[in-house]
Amino acid sequence: MNNTSYLVAAILGVLAFILTVNVGFAQLSFRTDLVGEAEVPPIFSESTGSALIAGNDSSLKYQINVTSLDKVTGVSLYKGDDSENGQVLVSLLNSTEPSVLVEGKLVEGTINSSSILAPLANLTTNVTLNLPAPGNITNLTSAVPAPGNITNLTSAVPAPGNMTNLTSGSGNMTNLTSGSGNMTNLTSGSGNMTSPAAPVSKLEALIDLVNQNMTYINIHTSQFPEGELRGTLKPTNSTG
Repeated sequence: MNNTSYLVAAILGVLAFILTVNVGFAQLSFRTDLVGEAEVPPIFSESTGSALIAGNDSSLKYQINVTSLDKVTGVSLYKGDDSENGQVLVSLLNSTEPSVLVEGKLVEGTINSSSILAPLANLTTNVTLNLPAPGNITNLTSAVPAPGNITNLTSAVPAPGNMTNLTSGSGNMTNLTSGSGNMTNLTSGSGNMTSPAAPVSKLEALIDLVNQNMTYINIHTSQFPEGELRGTLKPTNSTG
């Protein structure tokens, strides 16, 4: 198949995918181009690809297309920014044997909460403070001239410790937790101090990560087991 024929086939495939998803009242749409240069570290590949994900907060459909890609062994959705090799969140394709040469659609399917391998706690971007010995997290202060947030501060100490005198001059203090020890004298001069919100679904947490440009697609091959084609997913429309 020449390049022109492939391009036409790929466009028709994407249009059919969008039409199918729209029939299901899609509210969300994400996509990325897949190239070797996006790998960490970058590699050279003559192949390219694209990934499209669309749906809603109950389920997402995905389709991945490639050009002249041989011996594919797996495709996964990862948590991480474009500078790191992160954690596998969803296995989109896992082959027991490498594929033949692929021109066009590589894989399609559906992602829902049960598809996500990581626990809900790992689908966040919380700030975590790890102390090597017992100690204190003391006098953390937000004194901002306009409303702001102190959010998701976590003490993970191997022995008892304290989180003390956390103060917000203006704004919110949310989801303050201590793995071991005490949390005392939590005060807010202006704003709210709230307990952790009710857990969202894994899929909703995943969608939040995608909206933050914190997920990427990685295609693995026999020649490049760590990944040959990669791209960071980004929203293509609003979620209204």
